[in-house]
This record gives sequence, structure tokens and C-alpha cells, in this order.
Amino acid sequence: MANQIRAALYTIVRNYRTWIALGLVALDRAYSAWRVTQGVTYGLQDSIFRDKALVLVFLFAGASVAVFDQRGGALRSACGAERGRLGYALSRFVAVAALTLGLLAVTAALDVAAGALVPGASVIAASPRMCVLERVVAGVLTYLVIAELAFAAGVVTRSHSAIATAGVVVVAYVALCLVALAVVPPGSPTPMGVTLSEALGFVLPLEGMSANVMFAPYAALMPLDPLRAFVVPLVWLVALLALVRGVMARRTV
Repeated sequence: MANQIRAALYTIVRNYRTWIALGLVALDRAYSAWRVTQGVTYGLQDSIFRDKALVLVFLFAGASVAVFDQRGGALRSACGAERGRLGYALSRFVAVAALTLGLLAVTAALDVAAGALVPGASVIAASPRMCVLERVVAGVLTYLVIAELAFAAGVVTRSHSAIATAGVVVVAYVALCLVALAVVPPGSPTPMGVTLSEALGFVLPLEGMSANVMFAPYAALMPLDPLRAFVVPLVWLVALLALVRGVMARRTV
């Protein structure tokens, strides 16, 4: 198992898509800093985790781990070794997690650097209450689910394109939102609509990107729901690992 993990981490470095993801993170932070020079400011609810472009980058990064193995001999080697399929699932999950944490660390470092170069460009400095420990942990868990979901989608679809795999995840999410809107049109707060909204909010592991504000007696962030912020993402991670393990157990290469 240790050898599988070392091999998985080594493949991250060899995978050119890793460096593309890193470049996209740098480009995203540079664009954010440029927008500040054009008059954009950050406030109470802003966070490096609440960035739609970064979500797409992490979807691409997670999918890239699966795609790299599709093109190499890693899958065939894993299926041929004793307990290799389980080792593959676990080691690649660790690799995706390491890649996610590394990219998030780079994102935070670039944000701080941007703030040093361009006054007001650091989201972290502008929104310290969004950077308390519980919100950072919740945000990291959310991004771990995003990256692992893309990896699992790559394993299931056997796609050779990280962009296509990320696109499958995005299309599935948009389709879910459209179905929800079709069932409950906007502006109709029926009991069914409220129930569906609460169910989706509970099931989707996106609490780490939420930032609700209460304005009385003064503007302040509402506390996170611990169940949605921590338990739901962990359940997703376990379920995704089980999915990848199940797919690998039945896979022919």
C-alpha cells in the first residue's frame, strides 16, 4: 500500500495536467488582483473558497488523476497485483487529496502575495471572519469532495479527457438544478418547495462555500451548520471511495 501511495504521488508530479491546474490557479489569482485595480472590493462574505473559477480548476485537477492512469499502465498493473485494486482506489484518493490541499495552499499563498503587491487584493486579509478555523476546514472538505467527485467520474466514465470529465460533473449538477426549478418554480414557497430546498441544501456538500449574513443588531456571519459543514462532506468522501472501489473490483483492463 505504501508503494502504491508513493507511486500515486509521483504520478501527480509527472502529470502535465497538474501543472496546468497550478497555472490556472495563478491566473485566477492574478485576474482577481487585476479586478481590484478596476474598482472591485471584498467584504464580509468573500472567501477564496467562494470562487466559481476555482471550482472548475479543482474539478479538472481531480479528473486529471484518473485520466493520467487511463493513458498509462497503472490500471492494468493495479488489477494484476494482489489487493491491487483496493490499493489503487485508496492510493489515488490520497493523491487527489494531496493535490487538492497543495493547490489550496498555493491559492492562499498567492492571495496573500497579491495583497502585498496590490492593496486590497487579498481576500483573506479583507475577510478575516471567513478564515476562522471551522470555515477553513469546511471549505477544504467541500473542495476535497469536488476533486474526489471528478476523480470518481473519471474512473466510472473511463474518459481520456479531464475537461470532458469535469464537464460531465458540471452538466449533471446543472441538470439537478434545472429539475429542482422545474419541480418548484422560483417565487412559489410551497411546503413542497421548502422541503425540497432544505433536502438539497442538506444533501449537497456545499456548506463550506456558504456565507449567510444576519443584519440585526449588526451585520455578522451566521454560524455554520456542523452537520452540513463536516458530516455531509465526510459521508460523500466515504461514498465516493466505496464507488471507486466497487467500480475497480468489477473492472476489466
